[in-house]
Amino acid sequence: MEIKLESLTIEHAKPLWQFERENRSFFETMVPSRGDDYYIYNKFIQFLQELLKEQERGEGQYYLIVNSQNTILGRINLFNVLENPSFSAEIGYRIGEPYLFKGIASRSIEMVMKHLNKKYKKMEVIAKTTSHNYGSQKILEKNGFRLTEIEKDGATLNLELYDFLYYTWSN
Repeated sequence: MEIKLESLTIEHAKPLWQFERENRSFFETMVPSRGDDYYIYNKFIQFLQELLKEQERGEGQYYLIVNSQNTILGRINLFNVLENPSFSAEIGYRIGEPYLFKGIASRSIEMVMKHLNKKYKKMEVIAKTTSHNYGSQKILEKNGFRLTEIEKDGATLNLELYDFLYYTWSN
């Protein structure tokens, strides 16, 4: 499947909101909930506008992962971006449940990392996932991230505690 990354804009609001709503139950099995307000359209627009302001200020880089029909397959984001004197950021991604096991997350990370490598000589990117998200762990390791820290019982999902695993990529 062909994929591309599109920089997040306000024009993506309605399809992105629908994507998030359709995948909410699945996402909340892997990552902490964003809360009920996130799924109310007017509130969602406010959250989106805040992300776009961060992007304008250079504090984040937010992308949609889309196919050739411009269907949203997932998201990949760089946040807490610092560019002085070297580049550092945290990376996060989520793939819609119908699009799992197709290599989309791995290829998206690879695309972002290639872009960053061309732009920055020195950089560090941090990712975190939950201890039960074996797919994400595998994807990060495949893309050169190394496990650097474990936060015991850092995540609560459906009333169960999981460790947060922190991965780092640097050049």
